[in-house]
Amino acid sequence: MLALAAALAACAAPALRLEARFRPGETREYRLVADADVRITAGRASTSELSKLVATATIAVEQVTSEGTTLTLTITAKTLTRNGKRNTPPPPQQVRLQVSPAGRVTQITSAGQDLSLDAADIEDLVPLIGPPVPPGRVHVGDRWNQRPVVSSPSPSTGSVSGQTASPSPSPTATPGIEEARLAALRVVGDYDCAVVAISTRRPVVRNRSIGGQPLQLEGLEFAATEIAFAFRPGFPVTVRSSSEARLKVSGGSAQGGEVDITTKTTLTLLRRTVR
Repeated sequence: MLALAAALAACAAPALRLEARFRPGETREYRLVADADVRITAGRASTSELSKLVATATIAVEQVTSEGTTLTLTITAKTLTRNGKRNTPPPPQQVRLQVSPAGRVTQITSAGQDLSLDAADIEDLVPLIGPPVPPGRVHVGDRWNQRPVVSSPSPSTGSVSGQTASPSPSPTATPGIEEARLAALRVVGDYDCAVVAISTRRPVVRNRSIGGQPLQLEGLEFAATEIAFAFRPGFPVTVRSSSEARLKVSGGSAQGGEVDITTKTTLTLLRRTVR
């Protein structure tokens, strides 16, 4: 009887298309808050750093054609703290994204300046385009899989907007996978939203300087993301994610050490305008 009731409820629920949509001249502005906890253990020594970045992430729609959409993503840091102390925010950073008609990011390039964004930092912002695209219409409770986007505009060992960055996907390891589920329907910020829950597991590798020595960090990252996606106009209203990377250190005096990086990121739509 319970199974029949569940089946009837599923049939009554609307079938949705979760497609990203863009209009020429459109601009979307989000508030970005990112917290990172980095713990490094090498032998008997250990260090930790807590950082918090508050920034604005702006997506500008440059061009829409039958072959896809060109977007410019700008990250403008407002405040940056490390271990409770204020740091000078870095200058704005910008990348250009090519999005296919199916809603997949197919290319990422720098927008004409040196970039400290690495591949994983950009991948963390890809949910601003929308959730992983399902193969067709979906109901609440439906699940689907997709390979996460892995692309870097330029080699980098830096950090996102001056903050300790999450690791970069390994170029040689087996690609990770995203598992998505349409968890609920909800009104968020006056928009009818499909709430998509995403779990990601991916191998990562990162170059980092510890104690003045260049080291390589390699391991696994696990992430959980929730996107409130306004399915009628076709854009995210909120994106909340948390991740943990457990990495081994190779090279230098820290050989055999470990690094744990825990991050929490929230993106909230502030305004959307169309010229």
